[in-house]
Amino acid sequence: MQKIAILTDTTSDVDTSIIKEYNIVEVPLQIIYNSEVTYKDKYEKNIDDIIQDINSNTVSSSLPLTSDLIDRIEYIISEGYTHIIATCMSCCISGTHNLFQQVLSTYSDKITYHLIDSKSCSMGMGFLLEKAAKMIDSGKSFEEIVKELEKYKNKEDLFFTVDKLDYLYTSGRINRSSKVVGNLLNIKPIITCKKDSGNLEVISAVRGRKKVNQQILDYIIDFIGDNEIDNIYIMHSNISENADELEKVIKEHYPNVKIYKRPISSLFVVHTGPHIYGAVVTLK
Repeated sequence: MQKIAILTDTTSDVDTSIIKEYNIVEVPLQIIYNSEVTYKDKYEKNIDDIIQDINSNTVSSSLPLTSDLIDRIEYIISEGYTHIIATCMSCCISGTHNLFQQVLSTYSDKITYHLIDSKSCSMGMGFLLEKAAKMIDSGKSFEEIVKELEKYKNKEDLFFTVDKLDYLYTSGRINRSSKVVGNLLNIKPIITCKKDSGNLEVISAVRGRKKVNQQILDYIIDFIGDNEIDNIYIMHSNISENADELEKVIKEHYPNVKIYKRPISSLFVVHTGPHIYGAVVTLK
């Protein structure tokens, strides 16, 4: 009989209640202050800490400790699980995916696993965990779930904005030309994670928050097309005013769609700066 575990990193932004309910196993990435002191994302530093500290410290990040990942896998095996479904940030954004692959491969004789490259981040990959958890709960097999998730990962898109592109450029998440365009013109960039590459890319830039919200809505409308919406998630760095405004704009166009508002992971803020918000949309 199959017993399926779910393994991920701490950047999925899945609600804590769901993490606990379905026993989703998280591996923390590392947050580094001033190139010296290292903390575990989510467990030792949260989003409020980063927002408070980022302007007075040099804050960076690093992959999970290999020992932490091994500990989580060993725990899964000790609990009698026979299969693992794993996903993490896009392999083009972080080396976490490669680390997962390397370490999981050493356990191939002890447990069956499937590692999904989400080609996304935040709830763009987090919704896959929620889908997996519900399919496990409904009694679907490992093979059925893997097949469905590989389809689902192409049924989402995300669009977000930041105040400045300096953080993303410094961390190597966008190229210099994108940074120059955004900062020189003093406009707000709109960024997505490209499905063909898994890279973050500035897709447009507008002046003013109202125009940003409308542009995000326009992208959502284009992405949805004639398809049926599953969920919309508004992600934000504890800036509820911006999140509320975006929710209002989206609700006016999609009044019957459930919208979930969630804080984005502290590690994401390390690379985007303290002012980030946007939306993730998923299709049925």
